[in-house]
Amino acid sequence: MLDSIMNAYSTSRSGVAVFVCCAALSFAMLWTGKTNGAPFAIQGPGVDPTDFRITAFATNVYFPLGMVQLSDGSLLVSITQGSSYWSGANGRLLRLTDTNNDGIADGAGTVLYSGLTSGLTSLRHCGNLFFVTGQGGSRPISILRAGATPDAPITLVGTINLVYPGGSWLHPHSALNVRPVPGQPESCHLFFQLGSDQNFSNTVRTVTLTNSQIAGAVGTLQGQSIYRITITDNLTNVVASQLTRIAKGVRNPAGFAFHPINGDFYFEDNGIDGLVDPNEPVSADELNFIPTTEVGNGNVPDFGFPTNYTAYRTGAVVGGGGIQPLVVFLPLNGSESEGPNDIAFAPLGFPPGLNNGIFVGFHGKWSLAGLANEENPLVFVDLNTTNYWHFISNSETNIGHLDGLLSTGDSLFLADITRTGNTDNGSNSGMIYQIKSLKTFLSFTFSNNVLQLTWPAGVLQEADDLSGPWNDLTNATSPYQISSGLVNSNRFYRTKN
Repeated sequence: MLDSIMNAYSTSRSGVAVFVCCAALSFAMLWTGKTNGAPFAIQGPGVDPTDFRITAFATNVYFPLGMVQLSDGSLLVSITQGSSYWSGANGRLLRLTDTNNDGIADGAGTVLYSGLTSGLTSLRHCGNLFFVTGQGGSRPISILRAGATPDAPITLVGTINLVYPGGSWLHPHSALNVRPVPGQPESCHLFFQLGSDQNFSNTVRTVTLTNSQIAGAVGTLQGQSIYRITITDNLTNVVASQLTRIAKGVRNPAGFAFHPINGDFYFEDNGIDGLVDPNEPVSADELNFIPTTEVGNGNVPDFGFPTNYTAYRTGAVVGGGGIQPLVVFLPLNGSESEGPNDIAFAPLGFPPGLNNGIFVGFHGKWSLAGLANEENPLVFVDLNTTNYWHFISNSETNIGHLDGLLSTGDSLFLADITRTGNTDNGSNSGMIYQIKSLKTFLSFTFSNNVLQLTWPAGVLQEADDLSGPWNDLTNATSPYQISSGLVNSNRFYRTKN
């Protein structure tokens, strides 16, 4: 679908003229509704549902949660095969394809690796390595190696193990994220968390880091913390080094994301449960960030838990110490959102107003779904203003917990771990949805007689006249440079999905 011609470029003897036109306008109004049989409605200021294609990408999946996109555009998903999310050694990595790009997976998919523990919570990749973990002491951080092609079997390299002390630990590790180490293409930084062992008190116990076949992954971990460790792939083996505490004073930060441009580190944190009624929180959930220049620079920023927080109902700041959150999630016009899990930056290919922000998936009530779970929206945070709204409301009848998020060039994928809401017996009732932008946006710069075009998604097209015919430049990738040698000729460029 062609949505708009964003930039047209022509040259003549008198110089360069750049014409900008846009058929897509952004209106400051609230749109809400389902389009084209979409499985749920989207809403928000300036949101036009007709700008998107929303599909049930995969149905009847066994407890999907972590997702990454492979080099060929297919998805690799962490699933837990079985009647319960929590029991058994039945974690698997499932590859799903969509060869005709209709927003619906071609079939049930192919298992590329099995034999992981149950209760998988996070899946990430960096270079030729995949990182997957679950929630709790019996679930290690497994490191696996990709095959020669996206459809090839994946092999286990080794594990990083978190050994907990006796007794319960309320908020064990569950979240991961990775990014390359600048200047070291064979290395990446792996981020993981260790939350508080209690609901509302300071953690004094520690956890021991050990490994199997990942030399250097050793150390002692303090609770209420986020850690970073360097992982180096030597092809024949993988080693770890430089275990670094990068944040403290956090309760249960279960979702991480890096700003796609400046590299700032964002994370959510789950608020304190109610002391009388667990469903009435003491403190609000949060969105926090650490500037990229301060991540692992020797200082450990303190975010204040347990003595500093924002009261859930009133928004009053209690204590006032520590780094204040960027956003606190209070009841929005009486509508609640509780229990954030994964977060993801908005796809760059989303329309203006939705392409500079963060999506946050809220689990809501533990084992409920639909109207009974009035705390499980998908929230969008606008980073221009730090305002937020329920992009998918908490009143959708067929949604359980949108706990897994994946952002690609033009799409947001959502994993509902089980639409029944119950992870103890939800079986194969998980869903994966795709929200795909139907808009493409072409931007340009002109410097030193070179025009550079950039676009987040779609195919670049070229024509000699605005009326066409238009030819696909199938080998053109963003950014695309055009020299000023096109004297005495006209060239027009646009993008299509």
